[in-house]
Amino acid sequence: MGDASGIAESERGGSLNTASNSYGNDAFNSYAKGFLKPFKGKGELIRLRDELENSARAARQEAIDMSSQANAGLLKSTGLWLTPWGKSGTPARTLQWRDNKQRSMGLWLLEAFLSRDDISEAMRLFVIDLEIQRCVFNAKAATINGSIKRVGKALADIEHAVSFQR
Repeated sequence: MGDASGIAESERGGSLNTASNSYGNDAFNSYAKGFLKPFKGKGELIRLRDELENSARAARQEAIDMSSQANAGLLKSTGLWLTPWGKSGTPARTLQWRDNKQRSMGLWLLEAFLSRDDISEAMRLFVIDLEIQRCVFNAKAATINGSIKRVGKALADIEHAVSFQR
């Protein structure tokens, strides 16, 4: 095993669906387009909310797929896992590092793993690449979650304003 590019596909558990490649899905494209046009009324906000909710569903599935691929591949032998995580009601779950016993969670697990002397450079590069994918994915999930929350508040504010009509 030389460098990260020398890791066989079978050793990696197949190629990962990287977060940067996942932006091509229709739900996310619709979501991004929603921010590029002016809103003319409540109906457009409702459509944007619906598109965001579709994006959140797609992101939830992407988190499951990403963690399953990573955990079944090279991570299987490390004691380090990627786990979709979020509080109940969170539209899009983020990916978090966990130990394989599911007792501890956090970035410190990754840092402890990467500071070990007994892992190969190829493994180190693979895990660093996976961490970059995790960061990009989590930024996307956070953007979706924040946008859903803000659009929901705007719709509630509109309803409140309309309640004063006679």
